[in-house]
This record gives sequence, C-alpha cells and structure tokens, in this order.
Amino acid sequence: MATTGYIDALLQSLPAEGRSVLTQVFRYLVPNLRFGPATNQTKSENFQAYFFSGTTAASTGEFSIQHGMSRAPYLAVPVLPLDVVGARTVPLEVTRAADSQRIYLKSTSTSAAFTLLVE
Repeated sequence: MATTGYIDALLQSLPAEGRSVLTQVFRYLVPNLRFGPATNQTKSENFQAYFFSGTTAASTGEFSIQHGMSRAPYLAVPVLPLDVVGARTVPLEVTRAADSQRIYLKSTSTSAAFTLLVE
C-alpha cells in the first residue's frame, strides 16, 4: 500500500504556502484512487484505462474486441466482477498486436464471457 510519507518528504523542499496545499492534495488522492465498477466500455474512475466485456469465440479461433480508444492499447488485465454471479476469468492469448481499433485474442474456452481492464 502506498503511503504519503515519501511524498511528504519530497514536498519539504517547497515553500510552506505551496507545500501545505500539495500535502493535502496528496493525502486525499493517494488512499482514494480506484478502478471503479467493471461496466462495459466505461473508463475506470481514476486511471486512463477502460473496461471491456466480451465473449470468446464459439471456436478456439481468433476473435477481436473493438476498443474505441483511438490508440493502440498496451495492456489488458483480466477482471473478475464480484457483483456478477458466475463471472470467471478465462485463458486468453494475444494473436496479434492490438491496433488503434481492435484487440485480437483467442481462447481455449469457447463462448465464455469475460471482462478486461485495458490501458
């Protein structure tokens, strides 16, 4: 867990009037960062990442997810929404590099629902 102690130490070199405000900002911000609910095609609450839900292909072949981020994402983290009964993570494999439109995957699980946090 991140603490504000290191940030406080760095802020000590600033003038007192600016240091006080920045200290308060970081003491609020650091312990309150959240990803938020895993709702399809929504931005996480505090990070430049988006949730995407999908279903694997009916075969073990390639399928894709249109992400709409206008840039190629570089990371996808499987998410297990705890408010969805039956939610599960499934094995996913990248079949080709993501581009500015789509993420390309395949899975050994067929017709399986999944959720990703994509950055």
